[in-house]
Amino acid sequence: MLKNIIILIILAVVIYAFSYFYKQSKLDLTPNMVTIKVEMQDVNISYDDIKENILKFSNVEIKQYSLKRNNEKLFFEVAIIDGLYEFNYNPKEIIDKLFNVKKRNLVFSKNGLEALQLTLSDNQRVNMFMLQTDNKELRLFYGLSDELFSQVVEKLVGQKVKPIDASKLTKPISLWSTKVNDIDGLISSIDY
Repeated sequence: MLKNIIILIILAVVIYAFSYFYKQSKLDLTPNMVTIKVEMQDVNISYDDIKENILKFSNVEIKQYSLKRNNEKLFFEVAIIDGLYEFNYNPKEIIDKLFNVKKRNLVFSKNGLEALQLTLSDNQRVNMFMLQTDNKELRLFYGLSDELFSQVVEKLVGQKVKPIDASKLTKPISLWSTKVNDIDGLISSIDY
């Protein structure tokens, strides 16, 4: 009996320690706000206007949100894969394919959240936050100015960011419609 009690106490301590030290990162879109959280730090980015566009393919649904913040247009995308499918690649390779990336700079990576600076094949430069917590969902937040991106990164992880002269975007630039059905596509069936 004492042995069972000791095992339960040890198990409870391990679970508590794991939940205390491992904090899942967040990248969420809520009414009038985008929330980015890493460990105990979070940043809320307000916006004034939102437009939603839904792209549906046979095995994936993409929700694209165009957000207006002062003079900036920001873009938040959520891709959700159907039950019998999953993303083929690690998140950075997905981004490389979705945006035709020529050069990628990883600013930080913590608990699934990554801050990236991208140079695309057409020489546009894009600041982006990406969150993938499993093989079935990917969240992207991009179009941030150098100033806003730097402020968010500094608040989240205390790191200064070198500006890249980010392009001012007017529309979503991800290539979901051409890449989802590509031969070396982004998703594959897990039905064996």
